[in-house]
Amino acid sequence: MRFLRDIATALRVLTILPLPGGVGDRPARWFSWVGLLFGALGVGLASAAAWAGADDGPAALLVGAIVVCSWAVLSRLLHWDGLADTADALGARGDVDERLAVMRDSRTGAFGVAAIGLGLLLQALAAGVIIDSGSWWALGAAPVLGRWAAAMALSQHRAARPEGLAASLARRESVQGAFVAALPLVALMAVRQAPERVAIVVGGVVVAVVSAWWLARRFGGVTGDVLGAVIVVVETAVLVAGALVGGLA
Repeated sequence: MRFLRDIATALRVLTILPLPGGVGDRPARWFSWVGLLFGALGVGLASAAAWAGADDGPAALLVGAIVVCSWAVLSRLLHWDGLADTADALGARGDVDERLAVMRDSRTGAFGVAAIGLGLLLQALAAGVIIDSGSWWALGAAPVLGRWAAAMALSQHRAARPEGLAASLARRESVQGAFVAALPLVALMAVRQAPERVAIVVGGVVVAVVSAWWLARRFGGVTGDVLGAVIVVVETAVLVAGALVGGLA
């Protein structure tokens, strides 16, 4: 069935899972659903920490770091690599072509190292605070919103290059596809409805739209690296927001 092939393709693109099968036509609409897998992993680790009595104080910060590392491993570090390449390209002088050339370079420069370091620090600390609060909703929400952001970017912006991951996935989404992609976001707001949760989801959507638009302007469209950067930026924003409201979201 076509939608099963799309789901399998989304899982292959976003995770380390070596699923067999052909390439789907519109896998991006299922990206946010793949985010549920990451969210379940984060909440599961937090639950295990609570069962073991390691969910408060310094122990919670350590578990937060473990959650972030587990997400990175599950994604085969793809999104963090995209963040580093994007940061290096943004730090380069020159026109769009020169920035894209820097992005293609497999070497990681100072901007990329700084972006990864700051991103990991913020995510790990925020996840630890959320775990310490005992309310783990943001651990489930951050990966979903991050991957919805990548799907939105592919739907709203053209590919910066004629080849590559973004070129193979970027296309306008139908109303049905947009609805499928948005369902997990609606579910996040419906679970024990609270104004803080609605605000975080709406804020995550705004961050996703603005960051994708700004990066697409800088690079003449989106690339696979830009998608990874957008995912990490939105994830970080949601985790930090969840931590700042004391886990009540």
